[in-house]
Amino acid sequence: MQIAKRAAQHYRQCRNKCSVVRACVLLATTLAAIMTAAPLQAQGTKKTTAQKQVATAELPVAVEYGANRLPVNVAEMREAILAAALSGDMKELLIPIQWNELPPDFGEKPVKETLSDWQKQSHDGSGREMLALLAGILSGPYAVRRQGADVENAKIFIWPAVAELPLDKLTPPLEVALLRIASVDEIKRMKKAGRYDGYGLAIGADGTWHAFKRVRHGDTKAKP
Repeated sequence: MQIAKRAAQHYRQCRNKCSVVRACVLLATTLAAIMTAAPLQAQGTKKTTAQKQVATAELPVAVEYGANRLPVNVAEMREAILAAALSGDMKELLIPIQWNELPPDFGEKPVKETLSDWQKQSHDGSGREMLALLAGILSGPYAVRRQGADVENAKIFIWPAVAELPLDKLTPPLEVALLRIASVDEIKRMKKAGRYDGYGLAIGADGTWHAFKRVRHGDTKAKP
């Protein structure tokens, strides 16, 4: 009996020791896997960041997505214009227009006459096609261009970003943004010409709405 008890006790001790050894081996294996994966994950993150930086560096002007990085005055004006466009009522555009000391440049005609023309040219007389275009433009990426000697107000924020870019250099996201505001036939024509010539909108760093009209390349003023 004593021999059997000692044998059983010895077996239990050995089993406990084996469990501890197995646990230690498992822990060591897990730690080794974590230590190996961490550098690889960090390397992947660095590679992704580097790729984004290279893609951005290839563009001739700074391009931003969303409104989070806009100065407060610019963001407020953009929101006011966008809200007016989404309302479906052309008269609502008069609200952000009146925030300016001077009316924004809407092209060859005065602002109110231009708004009236947009209504007449639309299918239902409401001008909603132009409002939809305006909303689409402001919902997409924008370009930031430096202009003038004023350090605080030297930046001009331009929608769409493609208005400031050669169309043969567009990234896939910018291609999608262009397709949202222009037809395939229009894009083919623009690419053949080499530049975007649709409507563009410009807001100064101080929140002044400078323009909303067809893009004129080579214009040295703070306008598309």
